Amino acid sequence: MLLSEVIQYKNLPLIAQKAMEGFITGLHNSPFHGFSVEFSEHRAYNPGESIRNLDWKLLAKTEKNYIKQFNEETNLKCHLWLDVSKSMQYPAPNLDKLKFEILAASSIAYICANQRDAFSFSFFSESQISWKSEIKSTISHFRNCLSQLTPYWENEIPTVSDSTIGISELAATVKRRNLVVIFSDLLWDNSQKNEEAQFWETISILQFQKCEVLLVHVAHEETEINLNLGTIPMKFIDLESNEVLKLQPEEIQELYSKSQNEERKELENKSLQLGISYFYANVTKPIQEVLMEFYVKRSKIL
Repeated sequence: MLLSEVIQYKNLPLIAQKAMEGFITGLHNSPFHGFSVEFSEHRAYNPGESIRNLDWKLLAKTEKNYIKQFNEETNLKCHLWLDVSKSMQYPAPNLDKLKFEILAASSIAYICANQRDAFSFSFFSESQISWKSEIKSTISHFRNCLSQLTPYWENEIPTVSDSTIGISELAATVKRRNLVVIFSDLLWDNSQKNEEAQFWETISILQFQKCEVLLVHVAHEETEINLNLGTIPMKFIDLESNEVLKLQPEEIQELYSKSQNEERKELENKSLQLGISYFYANVTKPIQEVLMEFYVKRSKIL
């Protein structure tokens, strides 16, 4: 199923649930660590207390009553960072890149909630944070987060007010050894060199904190990378700066595509050098195929 066939449905919580249940069918293990209950030690049984955790095998062997004690822990805290800058609102009117990251992040959050793993959402634009949730592990928290995502899903993009919180400050709030999944098209114009540098500096901060970082590079490959736009002269408008350029797509298609693929390779190499996982998400492919590739890659990292 293509993303264009999925986004016609408005019920985001239901779609996220179906994405998780349907797209990872066939994987033997969950792509994320889950809630665990592990045996810790025995202690003497006190008369009158519940016998629910009584060790019956030990009783049979020793004729003594012992209670099994357990340690309960959520061994995953997952932070989902979504790029909501203007370049993610491409291509109109379906906003495929934005819709993909919303669906993918929502399905991850649904997995976490069902495994009682804590998760949070954050929206960023350039290097500023426009919204950040708490980090919790409940289904009610999942629904509350999706209420913030729904306007983006329904093409009702909220007006973002200026924020004093930068992406590097957000990184400082992430605890050591947490998982951070960042969705972005990794596009900056020439006037955004500082923002680009701050983004990669933030990645370095997370790596220093020994966090596991998954960078999901979201792209509309058919038009953004391959420039398959036909033979009619077109006017190109930069969604970030509104700069206008008129040209014939087929005249530069080969050179442009080569340049974009080289840049993508550089991003992959840079991620490798920083010790983070890079995943390329082509939103023009069937959505279940893209998500399956992501989940399989994640499960191989564990």
